[in-house]
Amino acid sequence: MSPDEFPNASAIDQSVFDRHATMMANTSFTLSTEKNRTDRVLHPSEKDVRHMNDTSRFLAEPSNSQYLVHTTGYFSGNGSTYSNGSAEYVLFEDDRTTVRELSPASVFNESSDRYLWRGLFSNDSMRQLDHAAIDATYQREGVETFQGVPVMRYEATGVDALSDSWAGGENASSTYEEFAATLLLDEDGVIRHYEYEFVWAESTTRRITQSYTLSDVGSTDVEKPDWAGDATSGS
Repeated sequence: MSPDEFPNASAIDQSVFDRHATMMANTSFTLSTEKNRTDRVLHPSEKDVRHMNDTSRFLAEPSNSQYLVHTTGYFSGNGSTYSNGSAEYVLFEDDRTTVRELSPASVFNESSDRYLWRGLFSNDSMRQLDHAAIDATYQREGVETFQGVPVMRYEATGVDALSDSWAGGENASSTYEEFAATLLLDEDGVIRHYEYEFVWAESTTRRITQSYTLSDVGSTDVEKPDWAGDATSGS
């Protein structure tokens, strides 16, 4: 695979994610996400840091408006949500189930141009980090194979790679101590993997890492789960 078939590093920006969303609107896929956050704990009776972890697995069939997500962890809680484009079925951690009208924060919000990438993270209070990482300055690191697909690896390393606009107009080094991001892009413009890490210089929140991994493109099947048939009406 020739490197010329992939964009130059200077082209890695929001348009790459928009193109990815357009490609994913015409096929099925599975998206696995993982978020880890480490906070300083200032109270002397507690440990120095607190770790919070979260994982999600989204199964998506946009052509049929069917989505199923399983979440585990601190930010999303433990449970599952199934959407058929008009209603949501929710399975809670205590095995309670409910059905409700499709909400603005549905499994994948089809009213948003970016729903195919963001999923439930559209309401994440740390979403600005996604933008900051996307707007960083990337370097091409060569072609490799990821899950059997040729991809170009793009990396942004160091606080100097960040735009100062994401640090309140100040030098990014006054806010962040470390930064790194990796993006794996295939020849069709599909983002196969994307991850980033921020480490704050002075903040209660010490470190956040976030990763998105795409798999089973074109071969993901979504079916209404058995527990959704037992769901009761909710708000």
